[in-house]
Amino acid sequence: MQKENSNEKKNGLLIKQSFKDLEKENIQIIKKKYLGKNGIISQSLQEISQEKDLKRKKKLIEKVNFLERDKQKKEGSHEKEKLIDVYLEGKKMPLGNLHPITQIIEKICNILVPLGYKFIESPEIETEEYNFNKLNIPPNHPARDMHDTFYLNNKLLLRTHTSNAQIRLMENNPNQELKIISAGKVYRRDEDDITHTHQFTQLEGFAVGKNINFSSLKGTIELILKDLFGENHPIRFRPSYFPLLNQVLR
Repeated sequence: MQKENSNEKKNGLLIKQSFKDLEKENIQIIKKKYLGKNGIISQSLQEISQEKDLKRKKKLIEKVNFLERDKQKKEGSHEKEKLIDVYLEGKKMPLGNLHPITQIIEKICNILVPLGYKFIESPEIETEEYNFNKLNIPPNHPARDMHDTFYLNNKLLLRTHTSNAQIRLMENNPNQELKIISAGKVYRRDEDDITHTHQFTQLEGFAVGKNINFSSLKGTIELILKDLFGENHPIRFRPSYFPLLNQVLR
């Protein structure tokens, strides 16, 4: 705008100067010099017109550039969307970890399997015959009272221990050396308190064969405890009298 005002002032001065020159020069010469096609005023007007055109062109170029950049952004976002393959397998998030009881069972199995033990399972719904009678716990045995069993009907009950796996294995493998690990849920009609519950997890090992004695049991237990709690963890064996076992052995 400042440049346009200066040009207009300049043209005004030129016109005034032209009238002053009338006294000295011919009118035609002055007309040609100032108002002709290539005259001073005409050139000045062309310059002003060119400046206005240049400003319009700059604004137009800026608008075109803005629209082009906006278009590229939109096209770029579409391209990114096209590159997403919805059929690719997504990242799998872990659902959780193993229960602490399951972890302990796996650790003990990893200790005993190299020693020749095999992990077997037994049914949680069991008959009285396999849960008690065939394990030398007849109907009049005092251990029956300690177990305080959940009976489903006259024939079936919820197992009170995992020892039902022992008799089933021995029946199917008579006169053979056996080493097994059995673990799982067992049920007893205990009153729930800080140390008792009607359902708990039991794990037991079972070994029969030649040259297996009480020292074998002690050595196996010691191996498990040291592996679980460390070599330097103190271990104390405290024997106690168990009359129910004495009746079974008779």
